[in-house]
Formats: sequence, C-alpha cells, structure tokens
Amino acid sequence: MSSEEIQKIPLESIKVQKYNVRKKEIDKGIEDLAVSIKAIGLLQPITVFFDSDKEFYVILAGQRRLNAHHYLNEKYPGEGWDKIKCIVIDEPTTNEKKMALSLAENITQVQMANTDIVKAVTDLYNTYRDYQMVQDEFGLTRYMVDKFVRLARLPERLKDAINEGEISSQTKVAENAALRAVDALKWTKGGEISVEDVLELAKEYAKGEIDAESLTTEAAKGGSVSEIKEAAKMKPKTKLSLSLATDLAEKLKKVADNSGETEASKAVSYISKGVQRDFEDLDE
Repeated sequence: MSSEEIQKIPLESIKVQKYNVRKKEIDKGIEDLAVSIKAIGLLQPITVFFDSDKEFYVILAGQRRLNAHHYLNEKYPGEGWDKIKCIVIDEPTTNEKKMALSLAENITQVQMANTDIVKAVTDLYNTYRDYQMVQDEFGLTRYMVDKFVRLARLPERLKDAINEGEISSQTKVAENAALRAVDALKWTKGGEISVEDVLELAKEYAKGEIDAESLTTEAAKGGSVSEIKEAAKMKPKTKLSLSLATDLAEKLKKVADNSGETEASKAVSYISKGVQRDFEDLDE
C-alpha cells in the first residue's frame, strides 16, 4: 500500500478508537450534515489507517462524516451509503502521532462567520424560491433556510447584537432569542415596537431566568417590556416531574439544541401548548 491513497471502505470495517480527539457533541447536528452529504456528496474524505493486527481500519479524522454515513445508510438502505471515501495513510508510529493527526484536523477547521452563512443561505433561497430544490441541491433543511432567511431580515441593530455577543455569548442562543422576541412583540419595520424593546426582551429569553412561555404569553397582552417581565415573573407555576423514554429524551434534546433552549424549557413549551389546545377543545 502506498503512503497515501483514496479508497471507498465499508462502514463496518472502520472503527473509532482513543486516538480521535473529538469527544463531545459528536452527533450534534448530524442530520444536517447527512442532508448535505446526500445532496452534494462527501467533499472531504475521512482519514484512516489499517490496523494489520486487528484487521480493520481505524479513523483518525472525520468521525462526524462517518456517523453521517451510518445515519444515511440506516435511512436509505441499499443506496450506496454503506461505504465511505477514505484517505488511507500508513499507520503512524506512535499513539501520540495518531492523536496529533486527529487534533490537527479539528483545530484547523475554521467555521464560517455567521453573517457569511446567513447571506449565503438567503441568496440561495432568493434565487430559487423553492425549499425542496435548495434542500436537494445544496443540502439545507427547510428549518435552516427559514431560520437564516429570517435572520437576514432582522434590523442591523439586532444583527450586531447577535454577532457581538450582546444577547448571549452563544450565537445559536442569541439568534433564537432574537427571533423569538421579534415574534412575541410582533415587531415590524416602521411599526410601533422599537428595536431596543425587542433587544431587551431577547436578552431575557437568552438568560432563561424567566419562563419563556410566560414571557411570550405576557408579551401578547401588550405593555412595556418591563411590565411583560414583571407579569411573567409573577405568573404562578406548579412543579411537575416528567420521565421520558430515552429515545424521546434524545429527540427533545436535539430540538432544544436547535432552538437554543434547555430540554426543560422546550418540554414546558410543548406541554403548555398541548394543555392550551385541550382547554380550547373543552370550551367548544
């Protein structure tokens, strides 16, 4: 075998061992990555070496791409996702060198600036005006397109507050808090609600100290942001314990991560909406 070559290797022949330095949130956003790979293919092969003693390949870089292939193979069996394109290198001589190779890839991956992502997605949608076409051709889910198009339409003051960490140090939390505040206050360009009011409410959503659903409910009643916050704080609450099946808890975590909320906050949101619908049905 040459010192480096590209092969398509069965997923079952590739193992993850201790040399891969990425340990946390391996599968966070894996479905979005899978959608992208399905649409445009694997742009960057994973890096592996062959362990001749154990007779399998060991991954050094690209574990998320490997996991995305596993996801696609389970969802679309028989469509060719059972193999993945790999750069096969000679086995590094020491464990330290194996870890160094894994580390090198992870720290040299530079994430696109959020403003660049928002502009790129918005331009794509404005060009095609078709969710399915954008998803199929460019690997973007409808949720991603909707969110980034809405972010592009925010006033510059809110965009700056998101990008500069004024709402939250976590970009995703800041984005979702800003969008939620816009919806809650029904802000429109040139309308009666000021951008500063939206920003103030967004900060409250991001802090998470006041129940988000209570804030939204009180915002719908009108009043200043200070009045909305005080009313939401005073809203009586009953503490409930909730046990979820593991698969449902994992789905809840994924939805919560995507919305920049905690699992508890998202669960309360779903339960509140369900109870409200039930009450409305009883009133009919």
